[in-house]
Amino acid sequence: MRTGRFLLVFVMVSCGGKAKGPEPLARADELKKDKVVEPEADAGVTAVPIAAPPPTEPVKPAPPPAAAATFELKNDGDGDLVFTTTKGWQPVLFAYTGKPPKAKTVFLFETACTASCDAGDNVCPVCPAPKNKKEELAMAKTETAAAGKSILVPWDGKTVVYEKAPNGRNPKTCKCFTKADPPPDSYTIKACGLRASKVAGKPSKAVCTETTLALPLQPGQTVSLSFK
Repeated sequence: MRTGRFLLVFVMVSCGGKAKGPEPLARADELKKDKVVEPEADAGVTAVPIAAPPPTEPVKPAPPPAAAATFELKNDGDGDLVFTTTKGWQPVLFAYTGKPPKAKTVFLFETACTASCDAGDNVCPVCPAPKNKKEELAMAKTETAAAGKSILVPWDGKTVVYEKAPNGRNPKTCKCFTKADPPPDSYTIKACGLRASKVAGKPSKAVCTETTLALPLQPGQTVSLSFK
């Protein structure tokens, strides 16, 4: 009787459910099938690394050319010194050779609203003109040096010569300029401004100063003109 019970329990355990033993083997086979096998490198071939291109830097614009010389307008007097630059520095700061009345004027700067004779279609610029006194005052440009202060005016070292505009343009309404090195000589440099009035209603006083020197100037040279 004991032997029969033992056989019955053994048979029931052997026949019941699926065996769990093979499952790890099955999973291992599936992983082996899914595994990506990298190809081996060919014998005798050496891989050469490709260097990354260097980063490109933005192109920086060329700096403007340095001024050949500088004029220093010094206010050594009392009160503000005003320079009217509506038409540029040409009417304010100029040069001449010889002695009056036989002096010959030399322009150091171009007049406002004029162009180089090499400007092509832009050789005759058109600039708005004031319609009345109010607009004229609004469009006026000035440079002011307080007492004891100076104004620095850079100069390219060239003289300016005006001539008839090309292509048959009306010389009365359009003139263009060319630039050249000043002929070596002794020049009188003259500058004029306005001494601001301290009294209300009293007009400002015109003041001028000058100095004599040889042109061309040395690169980087500064020429001082003192207003007492």
